[in-house]
Amino acid sequence: MRRRGRRTYKGTSPEAIVRQYDYLGTFYRLALGPDLVFSYAMWQDDDSLESAQVRKLDYHVDAARAGGARRVLDVGCGWGSLLRRLVEAHQVEHAVGVTMSPGQAAWIREQRWPGCEARAENWYDHQPDAPYDAIIAIEAIEHFAGSTLFRARRVARYREFFERSHAWLRPGGRLSLQANTWNDRGWVAAMLLPSEALAGPSDQLGGRTGKHVAEAARGGLRNLREGLHASRKVFPEMFLPTRAEIVQASRGTFRLIDERRDRDDGARTIHAWLERLEAHRDRGSRLVGPDAVSDLIREQRTSLRFQQERRIGVIRMTFERR
Repeated sequence: MRRRGRRTYKGTSPEAIVRQYDYLGTFYRLALGPDLVFSYAMWQDDDSLESAQVRKLDYHVDAARAGGARRVLDVGCGWGSLLRRLVEAHQVEHAVGVTMSPGQAAWIREQRWPGCEARAENWYDHQPDAPYDAIIAIEAIEHFAGSTLFRARRVARYREFFERSHAWLRPGGRLSLQANTWNDRGWVAAMLLPSEALAGPSDQLGGRTGKHVAEAARGGLRNLREGLHASRKVFPEMFLPTRAEIVQASRGTFRLIDERRDRDDGARTIHAWLERLEAHRDRGSRLVGPDAVSDLIREQRTSLRFQQERRIGVIRMTFERR
């Protein structure tokens, strides 16, 4: 008897992507501003959301040494804000974006930006026409491996991305990556430990009273409940990596040459989004229904708290091809 081959696992399914970006996206696009940048911004004191987002895009262009390049790949290109910035502000000849969202790819094509190409495909299936000079991946890696995978399989998925990026890049080319990551102690600790233990030394829990332990247990259960809600209602099939997992996956193909953690960037961005989501709640209810609006706002409030408590955070890493 011939055994049927199993379908290759490619991360978040097309069905989940369509729900997240083509359906719910009709609501949360109202919070993103005219450039439709759906990733954490890079803030300075007096920034607006829009200026902080432009700073973030320019940071990644500079980190990847993409300015003036002939070909640049944007993995998880969203609604094309980076593609447009690459061509219009940084003199890139040809900017290629891959997204699993048919709606996002169609929207980019409708803009007819010169030098910009959008492909509706999984990065796993990407076959470039020629080598790239630089690759940028902003908050795409969260889609590469779901929560149902054990750590070793998640790292293997991330490693496959680095291996393919290595094959796509010219020698000496760079990959600039931004990710929303779990606290360095891992996702279990990030969910269950009290925030002061995450921010302090590893022996922070010593000497705690029964009352404190009970409070910590209740807090952990609340975090798990909110995390399950987000994974079921808003961002199914996504899972955050840790810094250690990313570094482990890159070994042998890339050198990590720079990284930064701007600890308030996530919280400031979510706070700005939430203000706009609340302002557009009625319109959003007409677009996607009141339940979906409530689910998304609840998820964003949880993400804001997780950022403030250092359970999750933003990391930006620059890699150079070996």
